[in-house]
Amino acid sequence: MKPDYKLVAKAKYIHLTADLAAALWQECYKKFYPPKQLDALVQRLQSADAIEEDIDGQANYFVVQLGGKPVGYFAWKMENTALHLLHLYLLPEYRGKALGRDILASCERLARSDGKGRVWLHVHTKALPVIAFFKERGYRPGAPETVDDGGIRMDLTPMEKFL
Repeated sequence: MKPDYKLVAKAKYIHLTADLAAALWQECYKKFYPPKQLDALVQRLQSADAIEEDIDGQANYFVVQLGGKPVGYFAWKMENTALHLLHLYLLPEYRGKALGRDILASCERLARSDGKGRVWLHVHTKALPVIAFFKERGYRPGAPETVDDGGIRMDLTPMEKFL
């Protein structure tokens, strides 16, 4: 079955994406942050209001659907010379089934067609399987960075691929 990518523009899909984000972030980051910090990060970065603000700032969010069922989401934003992949999350049972690889390839094609020379993103530094996923697809990690988001420390590794 081929996935559908539903553009997130209406309130219904913004709230669906925020619900997906809350569940996925809890699953992905529970080993890196205490519950209260993780809840605060989700609220600040992936609540319906935060997603709407991202969209107002030219980010493009998509819900990934299989057979009409939401199984993940991704978001990107065009910048001067690059496509910035902001998010790429899939429910655990849909990982390893080429969905992430296909989404990434679509983003790379989109960047090329828009004349961008690279795709870049940040990955949590301790998310080693995610870093490996991107490395396998030709992305190079940069030096890890520590970002403070409202008193919550996030260790992130920038990754990029020149097209």
